[in-house]
Amino acid sequence: MTVIPLPRHGQWAWDLRGQGRGVRVSTHADEGLLNVSLWREGTCVGTAQLLPADVAKLVSGLTEGLAEIAAPPRVPAADDGTRLHELEQRLAEVESRLGSPARPSGVERAGAVARSARTAIAERRRSLFGDRRTT
Repeated sequence: MTVIPLPRHGQWAWDLRGQGRGVRVSTHADEGLLNVSLWREGTCVGTAQLLPADVAKLVSGLTEGLAEIAAPPRVPAADDGTRLHELEQRLAEVESRLGSPARPSGVERAGAVARSARTAIAERRRSLFGDRRTT
């Protein structure tokens, strides 16, 4: 096993649990690597020697984790129908500016569906039973 001497300069991050736990990051430019070492009470208990590409992956993971911690919690919107009504009004306004036909209201759409269903049923009855009416 090859031991690389500890550089004089490095960055430390101390573990919140205390007991002298920490992580030290040191650059070994002459070796073309970065060393991450785990320490406990002044003793190095583990190391990882990383190439620049692996350091980039590690930094990406740390950055994503930090962003997740810093992001404000998402608060679900109230489901009282107000938001839907506001969105429908905004959509109608945009459609009117674009010259598109306005969307029918929910009641109008339901009525159209019911009329369409009645028509389809009547046509099916006529095809099965002819012109006579059935009750």
